[in-house]
Amino acid sequence: MTIFFVVALVVCVVVVLFVAVRSRSNHATIQPLDVAALRTLTDRDDELFLRETLASKKFVRLKRQRIRLTMKYVDVVAGNSAVVLRLSEPGRMSEDPEVAQASARVADLATQIRVQCWIAYAKLSMEFAFPSFQLTPAMLVPKYQSLRENVLRLSTLQPQYAVQTVSAL
Repeated sequence: MTIFFVVALVVCVVVVLFVAVRSRSNHATIQPLDVAALRTLTDRDDELFLRETLASKKFVRLKRQRIRLTMKYVDVVAGNSAVVLRLSEPGRMSEDPEVAQASARVADLATQIRVQCWIAYAKLSMEFAFPSFQLTPAMLVPKYQSLRENVLRLSTLQPQYAVQTVSAL
């Protein structure tokens, strides 16, 4: 039994490192994201329904497909957060204290989301290896929604920021 946990841990580390290396080069612009679809993929009530209605093998196959898709969404969230973080830097240096504070809040949220993405990758990797686990990346969608709202608020204070981010976020 210990061997399975060691193997799962190694798989998690490899996946996280792979995603980290890949994500460094992929995120130059903000990618569109269907937040409702991500919310559905991470909804545990939906997963419980599928577990109860599908045969065990079909459920495991479907859960792994959903995990792969969720990881792609998490990759987009991480990339968008990195772009927002980079674009919020000039606003933090603004002489207008309201703009500086809003930019700092956006940067803080983007950083928190990047951390939540790492946690989500680890949880999803464990679920992929052990489909009976239920490790919900529960904080990711609400944090991303909050980031979107704060970016919108910042864009009203700093219109040049809106052109680059709000339309795609």
